[in-house]
Amino acid sequence: MPTVSNTSSTSTSPPTSHHHHLRADAGADIAIGAATSTFEISEEDLDHSESTSFGTRLKEVMSDNSAVINTFIAGGLAGAASRTVVSPLERLKIILQVQASSSSLTSSGQAYGGVWESLGRMWKNEGWRGFMKGNGINVVRILPYSALQFTSYGAFKSILGTWSGETTLSTPLRLTAGAGAGILAVAATYPLDLVRARLSVATSGMAIKSVSGGFSAEDAKLGMVGMTKKVYHTEGGVRGLYRGCWATAVGVAPYVSLNFYIYESLKTSILPSSLSSSISEPELILRKLSCGALAGATSLIFTHPFDVIRRKLQVAGMASMSPQYNGAIDAIKWIIKTEGFWKGMYRGLVPNLIKVTPSIAVSFYTFETVRDLLAAMGEDDEEEEKIV
Repeated sequence: MPTVSNTSSTSTSPPTSHHHHLRADAGADIAIGAATSTFEISEEDLDHSESTSFGTRLKEVMSDNSAVINTFIAGGLAGAASRTVVSPLERLKIILQVQASSSSLTSSGQAYGGVWESLGRMWKNEGWRGFMKGNGINVVRILPYSALQFTSYGAFKSILGTWSGETTLSTPLRLTAGAGAGILAVAATYPLDLVRARLSVATSGMAIKSVSGGFSAEDAKLGMVGMTKKVYHTEGGVRGLYRGCWATAVGVAPYVSLNFYIYESLKTSILPSSLSSSISEPELILRKLSCGALAGATSLIFTHPFDVIRRKLQVAGMASMSPQYNGAIDAIKWIIKTEGFWKGMYRGLVPNLIKVTPSIAVSFYTFETVRDLLAAMGEDDEEEEKIV
């Protein structure tokens, strides 16, 4: 995640620092990285000399855009690491969100309740593979999702800074940048998220035969490609793969906005630049992880109901799993009517909080560590070239 910034997003001087300590420049965030990078390749870059090899030109272009490239790589790895760490809780959260209320559990085999009890059942029935079930497709999805989110956040901040002329982006503009980044990332990767949710539920032991041709125990045998084909052919093609997308975007936009905003705000107080050389490495790591954990937990409390609606809509095609909603509004009405607002709309909150807290903490920390490492490696390469 980006480092805290109280300076202009249009700054023209990217920061340098030791990756073990905070930057001296508190404004060294993704917005600056995006703003200082060249997004367009000029004709002069492509054809400045006939004798210049393609490899040399490509290296020059990558050097000019190193901040964006580093951000993209670091963002993808941060997402993959954070989701793998909490894969069992991610799967459990989905199961708890989409299973029927306890009052309607009959012979369907649905028996997931408390967090630790459910994790024990998952381990007993499926072992380590059960904990990691669906993580492969989750990583495939989160790599581009996280990379796009981090990179586009910086780009949006840069654009909004130029448009507004503000030397320090106001809170509404920073929230807008986060919302734009979240929506863009969701739109690009949503089908993978839907298929992952289907696979997590299909293999959870809650499957029952359905004469209506919806969800059945046979779906537990489908992999990522098989489930994608099933949804595409039986639920209206691309429209089926994007079932619940707008509800997801509506929920993700404020979540991502709050995540970035709260994290950047916390860093100004928990990790001020004045502490860069006065605290130990373990304390620095702990402070960084704390900022991410608090940001993720706080954001989730406000946006969890949107996540519940998203999952309900994603598995609506599984006829044995849930009612067939006519959109997000119908789903909200049904949930509140049958389960109540707090119990229904906040179903799965506890495992989600347990999951999000370490996940966002790891994501922030991994992102900044990888980004700083790549930047340091780039600086070392430049120094070697100068010597040569």
